[in-house]
Amino acid sequence: MKIKIILTMLTLLLLSNTLTTLCAPKDVKNNEGLPSVTININPYETIYEGDIINCTITGDPTFVYWSINNQSKHTTFYDDDPVIFDPEPTPIDTDYVTLTVYAKNSYGNASDSVQLIVKRIFFGDIHWHTTLSDGKFPLKTNYLNAKKDNYLDFACSTEHAERIRSHFFPFILVWPITKNLVSSQYNSGSFTNFLAFEYSGRKINIGNIKLPLGDSSNINFYYKDVYPTAKRYSSIIIRTYAAILSTMNREWNAGHYNIGFFHHPLAGDIDMIHNPLFGLDNLYVNWTNFIKKMSDDNFRNNAFKVIRGVEVYSRWGSSIGKYSDIPVHWPYNESIIYDHQDSWVENALWEWSDCIYTKGHPFVLIASSDTHDLDRPGSAKILNSRCTTSTSGIIAAFSIHNTRDEIWEAINNCDIYGSQLLKIRANVRFDGQMALGQWINCSSPLNITITAQSTFPGYDSSGKNMKPHSYLEDQLDYPIQDIWLIKKDNDKGRPWCKVINHTSPNTNTVVVNFQDFDVQPNDFYWVAIRQKGEELKPGQNEYMAFIGPVFIDNVV
Repeated sequence: MKIKIILTMLTLLLLSNTLTTLCAPKDVKNNEGLPSVTININPYETIYEGDIINCTITGDPTFVYWSINNQSKHTTFYDDDPVIFDPEPTPIDTDYVTLTVYAKNSYGNASDSVQLIVKRIFFGDIHWHTTLSDGKFPLKTNYLNAKKDNYLDFACSTEHAERIRSHFFPFILVWPITKNLVSSQYNSGSFTNFLAFEYSGRKINIGNIKLPLGDSSNINFYYKDVYPTAKRYSSIIIRTYAAILSTMNREWNAGHYNIGFFHHPLAGDIDMIHNPLFGLDNLYVNWTNFIKKMSDDNFRNNAFKVIRGVEVYSRWGSSIGKYSDIPVHWPYNESIIYDHQDSWVENALWEWSDCIYTKGHPFVLIASSDTHDLDRPGSAKILNSRCTTSTSGIIAAFSIHNTRDEIWEAINNCDIYGSQLLKIRANVRFDGQMALGQWINCSSPLNITITAQSTFPGYDSSGKNMKPHSYLEDQLDYPIQDIWLIKKDNDKGRPWCKVINHTSPNTNTVVVNFQDFDVQPNDFYWVAIRQKGEELKPGQNEYMAFIGPVFIDNVV
């Protein structure tokens, strides 16, 4: 009996020592048990919103977060790596912010910091009209409502240069009035606008007679600043692509820096519907004919100086997707759209990728509202006999600050993409390169990383409202439903594209990685990201962002 007691006591003593050893606190002095954080990026590098920052975190932390200048605690991570979505804006008086990554467990805290340049995403609507041309509401009203809505970071009206309907101002006063309002409504750091106009290069109709006096399609031109002597130009006098591009090149050389984007390229016989005796028609673009003009040295040089891309969505509907095997949300209005195969944006990308003269020059996708009927840009609920769509388009621009100079430079550099109204945040890198609208050299296989974040209720980290005018908070909290990676279809031929990868994440923050083992020179890629939203009409609750294209120069 004594032996049993002794054995039992020895067993309990051994168990007690084991438990004491297991439960003993770590040697905090030697950092045993503490988490550790290392940010693996060089100081003062430039990153873009949506980038994944390589980070090493140890110690099995129970809570991790990142912050910009020690402000909000952000918890968007991919494994140990912060995904920099919705960062606080960089203060206007500096280009740098401090990124800090924190980790916490029961033994303590750890962090690491680095100073970086962060190009944040700002959202804007840069194509709409007022009573200074053929819109229904005054320019100042649109600007004031945009500021009141607190939805857009930047906005820009593009009055028709040749079509003035205002009963209040003589033609000669419209441009000075526009300049004055653009200057007075600009708020550096919070609300940006531009001086711009829409060149309407269309053919003239008199009754049933069509006079071939010029090239078709419209181009919106955006000046970098409110230059006192900068002009706007009408197709009544300047009737061809060659003439308007040469003219805007001369403006550039005079110090009036400007860039141009093609109006929705499928638009049709709009004016003839309302004015059958005298109207302007044929807004659509024949991309094949346009690219043929690149063989002329002067035309090519002038085009590359100012042209940056094309609208793939506006109130007229979508102009991309039909030849890409993806759903086309908010389709074009068949009653007024010329459905020419040559005019779809897929054909534009084919032409740009195949032409020897366009190689190396950018061409990017944007979206806008092109509203004439509403009293604010970047809005929704556009439903009338001329437009079957009921939502605006907006563009996203990567910029350090929300200033006229920097937002214009972001657009000029093609650091932009288009979206159907909602603030879908996205970042796409090809072999690590941010290359929207650009030509790149790449490896094989080509590695593509896509990050995305859906819109959300409330306000973003800059204090901007996340809901467009007429939306409710509970109509926005939808995840990313689909991401398509789309590529030039060399087998099917012009203008076809093909989906080479597709995922349905059904989450609010997404990181996906794709590879293409069949990448060839002159290929191009673009990305479509879909989020659900409010059902404005039966079956119409799908919103897309359009990102790209990226053109392949060489495979190394």
